[in-house]
Amino acid sequence: MIKHKVAWKRAYGTVLALSLIAAGCEGGSQGTSSADTGGNAAEEPAKRGSITVSLYDRGSVPADEGTMDNNRWTKWVNENGPVDVKYVTVPRFESLQKFNVMFASGTAPDLILEFDTAYQGQLYSQKQLMPLDDLIAKHSKEYKQMLEKYPAIKKAGTMPDGKMYLLGRPMQFAPQHYLFIRADWLKKLNLQVPRTPEELLETAKAFAAKDPDGNGKADTQGIGLSFVSGIILNHMFGTGFTLFGTGQYPWILEHDKVVHDWDRLKASLEFQKQIYDAGITDKDFVTDKNGEKQKQAWITGKLGIYGGNGADVKTYEALKKNVPDAEVIPIELPKTTFGQYSPMLSTPIQMTGMVNAAAKDPLAVVKMIDFMASEKYTGTIMNGIEGVHHKIGTNGCPEPIDAEKNKKELGYAGDMNMLAPLLGKCYGLENKSNPTPAEKDMIQIVNMAKKAYMDPSKPMVGITHSSYLPNLPQDLAPINANANKTIIDLAVKSIVSGKSYTVDQFIQEAKVAWDKAGGAKVDAFYSKWYEENKDKAILMKDLYQMEAK
Repeated sequence: MIKHKVAWKRAYGTVLALSLIAAGCEGGSQGTSSADTGGNAAEEPAKRGSITVSLYDRGSVPADEGTMDNNRWTKWVNENGPVDVKYVTVPRFESLQKFNVMFASGTAPDLILEFDTAYQGQLYSQKQLMPLDDLIAKHSKEYKQMLEKYPAIKKAGTMPDGKMYLLGRPMQFAPQHYLFIRADWLKKLNLQVPRTPEELLETAKAFAAKDPDGNGKADTQGIGLSFVSGIILNHMFGTGFTLFGTGQYPWILEHDKVVHDWDRLKASLEFQKQIYDAGITDKDFVTDKNGEKQKQAWITGKLGIYGGNGADVKTYEALKKNVPDAEVIPIELPKTTFGQYSPMLSTPIQMTGMVNAAAKDPLAVVKMIDFMASEKYTGTIMNGIEGVHHKIGTNGCPEPIDAEKNKKELGYAGDMNMLAPLLGKCYGLENKSNPTPAEKDMIQIVNMAKKAYMDPSKPMVGITHSSYLPNLPQDLAPINANANKTIIDLAVKSIVSGKSYTVDQFIQEAKVAWDKAGGAKVDAFYSKWYEENKDKAILMKDLYQMEAK
């Protein structure tokens, strides 16, 4: 799955295995040896391995549940799994910095769970990762079966040297980013859903100026610019550029050729500058890198148009708790002179894990990978213990016994399940046997988003999903990173500087920065890749065809 790649916590659903499946098939048997002249002798039990595994810490563990590396589920893993696991926590939105420090000091975990595909490519280029083909072929059962069932996982996890280094999982192809609007505010102000950028701007101005929450105060914001909201506005104009995160994808296809676009970026920044100059957004949006401040404005009923990440029931519940009469709908991205696009969709295959090349016990790591891919593990981490957290509903799927108890005791554990398949008859809100009122609302919202966004006539931006673009080689990655750091700083300056620094000035200086850094080599790399792989790579059109099948 973004490569931004991306932050999200999900509600999972699958059938808990009714039989205990022993994870791993290497060294798992015990018994007696064959008879010899000295009689029968018992074999020594297989040695239990010990490994380290990374785990995101989002600061979401209730105090009486423990900590992210020491709670009921980490204990369950060590009591029920095939190896001893020490979890190494990393902050979700600063994980790359933490990993870099650990690699530099030789303390990086054996099993690294990380969503950022650009970083996965960086570690591969630095030869920090272990090839997994032979280990999986010889010692895996559960994960090997997943690869056989979903061969695209192996294809996506194979790097330029022809070996598989990345671990992944199958997913539903579905909306990932949503452009939400307060439909009750539209009704109150007698406004229609905006269909053009001009209408979107005027709607946002009305939301900020006309007291849509009716409290007699000028305390509402029209539209967000930080994190996902800013990414969506860029996508509206057909550019994959973003002010937030490491992934920059300014390449588009024109006449079947890869082109580094500047025109779409210029139009998008001019639009965002209009929003900023109008005073209808958070003036400090640049510092809100993970969108948390913007989310707080949304859930407290002070923001009218918001870019959301995933079908986030928790955020919706928080809004409804604060503003019971709030009505939320996802809207199509307004059509621009460059066409009409959709926000980011999820990937059918998401790469989520790697094995440290310095891992001392690779076999133990494979046993843990197998355990994490098993129904016993995925079902437990998703749904908890049968009879305690869930029962099996009439549709054969887990049904929560006490939703509030599960929110407390399971709500923080999702990142432990980064090898769990996110599909199937029991996955997703739409398959819940007894959804809450908030979940019922979100099911309707998701269905509206599917209709609005999953249309190939309004595609995602770019050549393909960013997850399926090739990673830059080691000599080009620093060029891209350094140039884009400069370009992002200049882009921010163009938005917040009023008339003293225009978007036209930004474009001129950004082009110079790109050329000076050697960006032409990066452009040439993607152009050559497309020419050589367009008949075999997963391109944008293929994603929609996969969904149709």
